[in-house]
Amino acid sequence: MSKPALSIFYATETGNAESLAHQAHERAVAEGWSAATLQNISRLKPADLATYTLALFVVSTWGDGEPPSDATDFHYDLEKAQLDLSGLRYAILGLGDRDYSDFNGFARKLDERLTALGATPVLPRTEADLDFEDTYTAWADRLFPLIGEIVAA
Repeated sequence: MSKPALSIFYATETGNAESLAHQAHERAVAEGWSAATLQNISRLKPADLATYTLALFVVSTWGDGEPPSDATDFHYDLEKAQLDLSGLRYAILGLGDRDYSDFNGFARKLDERLTALGATPVLPRTEADLDFEDTYTAWADRLFPLIGEIVAA
């Protein structure tokens, strides 16, 4: 059985989220997700989410809980959008810095909004601090078997 499309989106200010999204894409392809795509969230329109069945978001938070500059338009458009995302399963890995009061603010806001629009998380949002490599590895090691089970079900 072929696996459905897997869409991986990233939002980054310094490049860390993009790097991890590339790692997730490489792993997806290695695990047989031949239709896996990778793109910056700036190219995504909120209404497009209704056409996806499985999406991964690797996003950083900038400043005091704000989306990175490449995600600003998407974030504000999603906040205003009235969509039915009940067909979407998703996972979020947020990168942040605990020194800020709104740690992983953008990842949290994205998660809350997707859920409010009917999307279903594959696993709880994962939040990484500045030392994110181990958190990414643990997230990916939990995530990929779960999405494989979704396909098999």
